[in-house]
Order: sequence, then C-alpha cells, then structure tokens
Amino acid sequence: MLWLETMLNLYKVLAGAVFAVFGLGLTAPGAYAEPVPAGTDMAIGDPAAKVTIIEYASMSCPHCARFTNDVFPQIKAEFIDTGKVRFIFREFPLDQPALYGALLAKCSGTTRFFAFVELLFKQQQQWVLAPDVPSRLAQLGQLGGVSPQEWQACLGNRDLQNSIIQSRLEAEKPPYEVQSTPTFYVNMVKFEGEQPFEAFAKAINDALAGKGVAGGAAGAKSPAVANSGTTATTYIYIAVAVALIAGAGIFLLRRPSAAPPKSEA
Repeated sequence: MLWLETMLNLYKVLAGAVFAVFGLGLTAPGAYAEPVPAGTDMAIGDPAAKVTIIEYASMSCPHCARFTNDVFPQIKAEFIDTGKVRFIFREFPLDQPALYGALLAKCSGTTRFFAFVELLFKQQQQWVLAPDVPSRLAQLGQLGGVSPQEWQACLGNRDLQNSIIQSRLEAEKPPYEVQSTPTFYVNMVKFEGEQPFEAFAKAINDALAGKGVAGGAAGAKSPAVANSGTTATTYIYIAVAVALIAGAGIFLLRRPSAAPPKSEA
C-alpha cells in the first residue's frame, strides 16, 4: 500500500503547512490543552497598556471576519506588540454556527485561542455554510490538536456554552448595549461596524496623547436579531441554540462505534 502511505505523508505535510501559517502547530496525541475556563476574558497585549480595545464579535459575522483578516494584523503589529494596546475579544454569537465556532476556539485552550479565532475567520465560508457545521469544525479542530472525542465533550460542556451566551447577554446591557457585530470599545468609546485601520490608529493615538477619543462613523455590521426589538426573542433564540448543541453532543457521545470486522475461520 505504498500509494496510501504516500498520500498520508502528503496530507501531514499539507496540514502542517496550513497550521504553521495560522500559528497553531500540529499537536501530538495527549498534548491537548484544557478548555478556556468559563467566564475568562481572552486578551493579548500588555495588561498595563494605556489603551484597551474590546471587540464583540460573532464567528459567523462576515464583517468581523474582514476586520480580523485585514485590519487586526496592522493593529497588532503597530500597537499591541509594542505594548501600547491591550486587546480583549468577547463572543457575541448571532446564530448557532457562531456558537459552535466559539466553542471550538474556547476548547482549543488559552494558548491557541487567538490562533483558532484567526483560523475560523479565515475559513469562515467553508464551515459556516457547511451542511454539517459540527463535523466540519471537528476536521479543523483535529488538525489543530482537538481530537474528535474532545470536540464531542466540548459540545456537551454546558458551563462553557452558558459562559459564551452570558457574554452576549451582558453585552446587551449598559454600559455596552451591543446591538450588532462587530462592535468595538476604545477606552470605552463605542465604534460600531467595520472600521478602517486609520480610524483605530487615530483613536489609539489620541488616547495615548491624553486627548478624548471620538467615536467613529458606523460601518458595515450584522444586526443582533433582525426585526426583533425585544430581549425575550433573544433569550428564546439562545435557549434553542443551546438545546440543539447539547443534543448534538449527547448524540455524538452515545453513538455506537462500528463493530469490528469478524475474523475468518
């Protein structure tokens, strides 16, 4: 079966190359990190930085993906890596696929969380539009070190699911009052929708100079609940999403494995 061995080796090389680009790295069996503790704020940058940026994002939001892919690398290189900005990422899931994606990022562990967020946004169209979102995410997770068994356990982790949902519910209240994604706060000054790098640079530099930060013009965004207008609708939507995800996790955990082939006499 030389051809099979060749194909497997090629697969490993390609997988390693893909995850090297995203900063994930292939993980040996048994080296999987514990999921991010429920309720933990995921942040990068100097905790003592003079400027703090908070992003509320949905993993299924195309505007959030464009920010992560096109604008965030510039902010990271110029302001985060230089110790000027502390960046906090918070989930605001708009739909069930977004909740699945957030779960996978959280289950990858604290050291690889942002790398998985980057990967999920880069590959957004491939998994958000997949006929079976959990299965497609399972493939991405396995390449990054999250085994199928660990992903199944993640789907059944109610504490983690509830913490992601709680992030959204808290964001809907004052002082944040998030109504769409992406929504940013630069030292608690609100910026709604996609913003160019120049808007962030001006706000950050003004804050560093001790000036007041002026909010930017609203950019393209995805509404929290189209034509909703009531928090009750949001609660119902979220409760259904949690029930579906929990049910999927239970189904996968209880699904019997294929029987081993019978040996010939």
